[in-house]
Amino acid sequence: MEATRKRLLFIIVSITFGQLLIGATLLVAQSDCKLVLDALSKSLNTPTHLYSTTIIGDTTQTAESIYAGGAIYMKIAGKWSLSPITMQETKQQMQKNQRDNKETCRYLHDELIDGEIAAVYSVHEESPKAKSDSQIWISKAKRLPLRSEWHADTVRNSTRYEYGNVKPPM
Repeated sequence: MEATRKRLLFIIVSITFGQLLIGATLLVAQSDCKLVLDALSKSLNTPTHLYSTTIIGDTTQTAESIYAGGAIYMKIAGKWSLSPITMQETKQQMQKNQRDNKETCRYLHDELIDGEIAAVYSVHEESPKAKSDSQIWISKAKRLPLRSEWHADTVRNSTRYEYGNVKPPM
């Protein structure tokens, strides 16, 4: 049972951070999407509570993550744990992806999300291992992500970002 729980934790952590990192690798050469990269980077340095739903084939998993105090916490199956992926490793992976992956990004429109005006971007990324498409909603006032939708092959992920009153859960 413990091995299954650890495997599930690893899968969800990988998908959640994969979604963040794929979305985050965006756009060094594209000044129109610099806002997306900056927003995702800023979310790593801002206390953030993420609520994610991941669908792999016919299986749906929900998870929560908190970025606070320089650490990443994950809530899976009702239990909070310190993430096996550190904040520093996440930032380093973002930098590596910026160098190694091919990305395109396009502003779509503005949209109201929970009372905030957000700029919606589409992102297409190609890495040596995979292709993915996503949309990300960036608060125009706070310059932070509010929501993201990501998919590649048979995996889909939806993440909601919250910033108020975020503290380490343990």
